[in-house]
Amino acid sequence: MSVMMIEATSAKEQLGSMKATLDRVSKDSAEKDAQIKCQNKQIAKLMKKLEKKSSKTSSDQDSDKESNRDEHSNDGQVPKKGSMLDLMFAEQIQSLIANAIKA
Repeated sequence: MSVMMIEATSAKEQLGSMKATLDRVSKDSAEKDAQIKCQNKQIAKLMKKLEKKSSKTSSDQDSDKESNRDEHSNDGQVPKKGSMLDLMFAEQIQSLIANAIKA
């Protein structure tokens, strides 16, 4: 006849184990919540930076448009730095295209 041993635990031991598990899960949950809050703060901070840069970029583009209008209307006026860079970049692209066509 085979004898089977069954591990018997008392109700106190089971409750103690369940309490320990619950405490561990609660602690893990609190840590995850703290991480999520920190990440949300970082995301908000980055979003603000992005909004500032995009608004700055759009205002720079608006000022470039105005300077381009002014540049065409008043030949004596010096163009703004951004439009000069755009012009230089366009000239470099044209040069590269011309060199590619020759080759």
